[in-house]
Amino acid sequence: MSANARYCAVKIVGSNACNHALGLPRSQSQLILYDKLTMTPLAQFDGTAVSARRTGAYASIAVDLLLAHGERLSICLYGAGPIADCVVDDLHAHHAHRINRIHVCSRRPPSAQAFAAAAAARTGLDVRSGDDDPGHVDLVITATNAGSPIVPVDRLHPDVAVLHLGGDELPVSFIEAVLARGSVICDDVASVCHRNSQSLPLYFSRQNLRLSDLGGLFRIRSLHDRTLGHGAVLARPALMTCVGLPVLDLYLAQWLYEQGAAAAGTAHTTAPPPPPGRA
Repeated sequence: MSANARYCAVKIVGSNACNHALGLPRSQSQLILYDKLTMTPLAQFDGTAVSARRTGAYASIAVDLLLAHGERLSICLYGAGPIADCVVDDLHAHHAHRINRIHVCSRRPPSAQAFAAAAAARTGLDVRSGDDDPGHVDLVITATNAGSPIVPVDRLHPDVAVLHLGGDELPVSFIEAVLARGSVICDDVASVCHRNSQSLPLYFSRQNLRLSDLGGLFRIRSLHDRTLGHGAVLARPALMTCVGLPVLDLYLAQWLYEQGAAAAGTAHTTAPPPPPGRA
């Protein structure tokens, strides 16, 4: 659940690993938007699709923050599912002119090949797949549900930027290197720690420690930290871990609802502050 000045939203998630055997997605969700004062239901959305778009939008935020001065960017994307689709669409929408190529890696090569072909046809970007070495990459994006590291250590060179959207995909040696001499950012440190599902918080919890307790010691910052403003110079390697904040789903539902109301000629007369990040 989440709330802002005008609305409340509830996301109901149903998940079962056995769904794959039935030809269904592992998880499905519904997002319901309410008027905050009266709790009148206003709209219902496919929460799975809304959350996927919200997660994919972190890609262009990572480029803006971590690669603001790069001219042509080479990207390695791990994953070939709905989140990876949204990542490519978001990069195309905001940074198409800066992208040299996107190399797609998957544990199932046929999935990577089909994904790359569809993404290239949809966006016109150079999206490739295969087991060939992509060479030097500026940005690694992980968007899988892997339970053990899948990114080779030699791909995580000292100047790399990593956007971590998935599971436990990064090797311990990289986590230690970025904590020792690089830059570590979370969309929200407390939320990443609480979820404890990604390589960064798991590195601490496996030692009976908590990311949120040691964030200050390792200079781990949240995206809303004012020191991360435009022009900030960040040490490398850089790691940005995003778990996804429920309030962003609320802002997206609000935006979708108000766009629909405006198209129908029933828009609100006053608008709330714009949502953080991109909708």
